[in-house]
Amino acid sequence: MKQAIEFSKNEHPFLSVGSRRKSHNAYFIVVTSGSILIRLGKHEHLVSKGHGFWVPFDCLHAVTILPGTHFFKVAFSIRLRQPLCHDAGFFIVTPLLNALLVELEKQPIENHDWDGVEGRLLKVIADQVSNLSASTQSLSPAISKQYHSALALLLNGHKVTDTSAIQAIEPVLCMTLKEFESCLIMREAIKLIRSGRKLPQIAVQLNTSEVLLDALAIPILGQSFQQ
Repeated sequence: MKQAIEFSKNEHPFLSVGSRRKSHNAYFIVVTSGSILIRLGKHEHLVSKGHGFWVPFDCLHAVTILPGTHFFKVAFSIRLRQPLCHDAGFFIVTPLLNALLVELEKQPIENHDWDGVEGRLLKVIADQVSNLSASTQSLSPAISKQYHSALALLLNGHKVTDTSAIQAIEPVLCMTLKEFESCLIMREAIKLIRSGRKLPQIAVQLNTSEVLLDALAIPILGQSFQQ
């Protein structure tokens, strides 16, 4: 990081699968559309529109960004002297914090000015997060607790047939459950490719066909496996 605090606006038209790693700096994300999956240990959390998630320094985690997701990210260097939250998890996006992020979005991206408007806004954000409280008690605060067991099944790759649960989860995902299941299949395929597997082996391991995997790759990943 060049600055002690850095802001970025991120748009992902296609699936992005991050590796499990420790964070080199503390950061938070606030989703403006779509949804993001963040794995901490054995549990995965669904971060959807209007919600924020805090990741402290040296936190082992993995991030999956679903297609069509837009989000803000603010990263804090380990050089920053002020105390920051040591717990990972969801936090409340206050109206002030949201307004600061929207204002930062308006700043020119060609020239980041730490001594100008951008820097002043980031310093206010740093002040705001000094008392931030994060929690992982919920898999997704956007979904009623009564459907969290169904959400847990879905995040672990299992089928969900409860109509009321489907009706509660799909609007938060911003996609149908079938589309989400396809994204999870492609995520597993990407992981297997990174481990050195070939497409025929992946198809067998995922109990599907090479043709289907390649057909899903174009709309979900933006490119074919055959390239």
